[in-house]
Amino acid sequence: MNILLGVNAVGAVASIAFALVGGIRPAALSESGTPTAGERFYGWMYATRGVPLGVAALVAPLAWSGAASALILCAAAAAQVGDALIGLATRKGTMIAGASFLTAVHVATAVATA
Repeated sequence: MNILLGVNAVGAVASIAFALVGGIRPAALSESGTPTAGERFYGWMYATRGVPLGVAALVAPLAWSGAASALILCAAAAAQVGDALIGLATRKGTMIAGASFLTAVHVATAVATA
């Protein structure tokens, strides 16, 4: 159980970091030369969703067990499913792999803490 909580915590921190990079340097994630106004806008939109959800996924299983923690982790897993689907649509293998892995970790942690 402690290993799963640790993997979930590391994954949540990585998710927060990618959300911040998306907001601060969107071209780093989109691999475009100079980000457009639209990329910057959507980068900040991603960050405003990703940072709080990542923090919640980090804190919830460490602070509580039961339904509240499971619900937060399932919400984080659903967001990761969305990220994996975006990765599929844009053919970004690392995005597919990372988001799929975090989906599994969040669901497993939700089940373990429920």
